[in-house]
Amino acid sequence: MEWARPTRARNGFTKISAFTNSPARATCFTSENDCGENKSDWDRHPFYRVNRNRPVFIGIDGGGTHSSAVAVDSAGRVLAKAKAGPLNFSSAGLPTARRGLNALVVSLDRQLPQETRFKEIVVGCAALFSDATETEKGKLCRGILPLERTRVVSDCQTACFGAASGSTGVVVLAGTGSIVVAQNEAGRMRRVGGWGHVLGDAGSAFWIALESVKAAIAAEEGGGRATGLSRLIRRWFKVRKLTEIVPMIHDPAFTKEQFARLAGHLAQKVAGCDAVFCGICRRAGRELAAQALVAVKLARLKACPLSLYLVGGVLRNNSLVRDSLVAALKKARSVRVEEPRLSPLLGAAAMALDHAGVALTAEVVANLAKGGRSAGSRRYFGLSGEHVGVQPSGCSGPQHANA
Repeated sequence: MEWARPTRARNGFTKISAFTNSPARATCFTSENDCGENKSDWDRHPFYRVNRNRPVFIGIDGGGTHSSAVAVDSAGRVLAKAKAGPLNFSSAGLPTARRGLNALVVSLDRQLPQETRFKEIVVGCAALFSDATETEKGKLCRGILPLERTRVVSDCQTACFGAASGSTGVVVLAGTGSIVVAQNEAGRMRRVGGWGHVLGDAGSAFWIALESVKAAIAAEEGGGRATGLSRLIRRWFKVRKLTEIVPMIHDPAFTKEQFARLAGHLAQKVAGCDAVFCGICRRAGRELAAQALVAVKLARLKACPLSLYLVGGVLRNNSLVRDSLVAALKKARSVRVEEPRLSPLLGAAAMALDHAGVALTAEVVANLAKGGRSAGSRRYFGLSGEHVGVQPSGCSGPQHANA
């Protein structure tokens, strides 16, 4: 049997060559400057010789700061886990994203038996709104993963698929940014939001931080309500005057993630005592609810009660935002807030299984969840079994929590 042998190229990346019966494992990166244009090592030397008795499915959650990968078998059992750097080719750049992807694949490869093949791979990437084009997929994955068995999608799709395990519902994600995804009975997903901090992300940590700074400025200039936010913001930035934060915020080294952390700091310090900040948080919840209702409408989601999955640090840690979101949805739909079943990382693995025709039975989902408790990429929050809302007209669904 012929295997791929790693050799070190001058540019520091690993290339492969063929030899017989070696225990060495394969890495399939070509070079830093290829970026997918050249013929890949994969095309010349397959990453694995096929052993059809042991297919492995790969899920990858590619973020802007770090990424995670998991290998599972057809029963959903986790076989290997890996972590690496950013995979967002939009913000981090294509060479950096390819290095991160290559590192994940190499790490998984070293943990798996040699008689293993990658049957289906799903990569959730923060740089996308939906499925990647063939060109985008090729630039990111060529020479690292088999293109014909790899699907590159938006990370919100993997988060939605994981939270609901492929069933119907609406997933609201609010962390540094925000996005809402609804999936209907036919498996069709519709997205609302996710335009980034410059164009949107209403209800996100960045949005809450920005609205808080605006409120502090308005109060200091005399055009807004009195608030203690200015003092807290100055302390957080370690400045004496609010005007001193301007060059700090506009410094290219000051990232949106850093700014978004201000929202969590204020939520901890204010603890419901500042009317202006509480109003901002409640408005964040209403903004997220409005997006959720649009997503439900676009997806033509008829389920009643509506399964709602809450994901991200804002919804996990800020009860004002969470309660406002649920209350706003309650006015329009019957809602059951459910615990997300799988993390976005395991959602990618579940998508790979589903795409290969593997039924996502309760046992498979349970195996994924069990093996992923120490492998989850981004943390999530949910309120299991809570049922709130009113029965809209024409809806004949159940009226109680455990229906």
